[in-house]
Amino acid sequence: MYKVWATHDWSKVIWTDECAFNVSGAPGWVWVTRQVSEEFHESCVLPKFKKHESVMVWGCFVGRRKGPLIIWDKGAWGKTINAKGYQTPILPALDQFWQSESARTHDYVYIKQDNASPHRARSTIADLQERGLYNYLLPWPATSPDINLIEAIWRLMKARISKLIPRPQNNNDMIEAIQAQWDSITEHDLGEILDTMIDRVDALVSANGGSTKF
Repeated sequence: MYKVWATHDWSKVIWTDECAFNVSGAPGWVWVTRQVSEEFHESCVLPKFKKHESVMVWGCFVGRRKGPLIIWDKGAWGKTINAKGYQTPILPALDQFWQSESARTHDYVYIKQDNASPHRARSTIADLQERGLYNYLLPWPATSPDINLIEAIWRLMKARISKLIPRPQNNNDMIEAIQAQWDSITEHDLGEILDTMIDRVDALVSANGGSTKF
């Protein structure tokens, strides 16, 4: 069914997910310009054993429109996003965004979330059913981050944050940076990512469910 969907169809999907942003840690590869003799100099290495603090967020978008971004309050809601945390405050925000987008488009929109345990918990499913959202969830193939477009948003934001000078050194700095980068995501950015969805599905089919370049 989804193999024949056009970009217009995918533009009616709310893409949702959580993401962790490491504080002081550098996402991905770190390239260093150094002298030959400086291979193991402290200023040219990044220790792997250091545990970094992180800021957890949840966000969503549909088409070329951003939805709410929730920055997880560990002090008030716990260290991790569990089923209870997903149901409050995330699901009310998703529900409100779904209602507003369905009203705006005069059509029901779909929701894409992965199979993380907070999403699959019985209490979460019951909450989704009570809100009338459960029937609008798209099925999620196992281990398929390449077909959840918001992953591309997180990568874009992390890449931009990694280029900040100086990089955020504490949670407050990181929260400010995350919010600023989320606010800076444009309709053009979202449109470019949305336009890749057909290629993503084709690549996944060609790989017979295996890894793709996405």
